[in-house]
Amino acid sequence: MTKSIIAALALMMLLATSALAGSATIYGAVHDKNTPLTGALVNIEGEATYTSQSTYTNEHGVYFFDKLPADEYIITAIPQPEGVYKDGTHNIFLGKCSRKEVNFSLKKK
Repeated sequence: MTKSIIAALALMMLLATSALAGSATIYGAVHDKNTPLTGALVNIEGEATYTSQSTYTNEHGVYFFDKLPADEYIITAIPQPEGVYKDGTHNIFLGKCSRKEVNFSLKKK
């Protein structure tokens, strides 16, 4: 099998596991126009469940949160170093077993 087929199968297994558990997923990317912002801090906070998590974007500006309970989330992207870009914020509702893509297109101050 090629690496791309193995990667696709692994992703399908991950998504199937999340759906069976009833959990939700938020993923997306942080960019400045078409340039990915590597190492941007992305925070999520659940308004009802008080769920809070943080991660950093990878070399492609991509982030991923999995196994989240259904809730209304505030998602904030904070590029590093702080102060160069305006932070981005989105409010999004995640239902049980849902998957949402939330992208940020940030501008310099």
